[in-house]
Amino acid sequence: MKTFKSIIMVKYPRQVVWETIRDRLPEMVPFLDDVGAITQEYRQEQAAGCLQLINIWKADIAIPPMLQSVIDPSTLSWTDRAEWHDSKNTCHWAIEPHFFLNRIRCSGTTQFEQAIGGRGTRINFEGALEVTAKDFPGLPAFMETAATQAIESLVASLIPKNFRKVTDALSHLLNQNRSPN
Repeated sequence: MKTFKSIIMVKYPRQVVWETIRDRLPEMVPFLDDVGAITQEYRQEQAAGCLQLINIWKADIAIPPMLQSVIDPSTLSWTDRAEWHDSKNTCHWAIEPHFFLNRIRCSGTTQFEQAIGGRGTRINFEGALEVTAKDFPGLPAFMETAATQAIESLVASLIPKNFRKVTDALSHLLNQNRSPN
């Protein structure tokens, strides 16, 4: 199991950042160079300020040569299941890749805190990733450990980088909204 953590500062108030990331992800796609599409599949208000969201992300990335025989680029998408808790400004999420079904488990928490005297937001993004390549069809047993390590390294590095890109896309989107046409 690999863990990851990022702390990102954004120069927009917490409520604006919170609502934009929660509600406007598909609008950020043009600003995300490794994401082809984000589609909201489900949205339901729960009791006491909790919102459940399910988004489908479609990646647009190059596969390292070592993994090209086991990862079909057309399957590079994932389901993002999230619970947004207004009272705590916290999002609990789980990512379910559409490749290596039932072989990758990834979940975590994103906490949004006021910063810069209320003019900015500190985002704490952290999670854990577990990968297993054991008995993967077409993968020789002697390569399982190497494949598991390569996949964990690739995915564990992509997730925080992707979130950093989401916060950059958020800034581009909000700057675009400020600009006069």
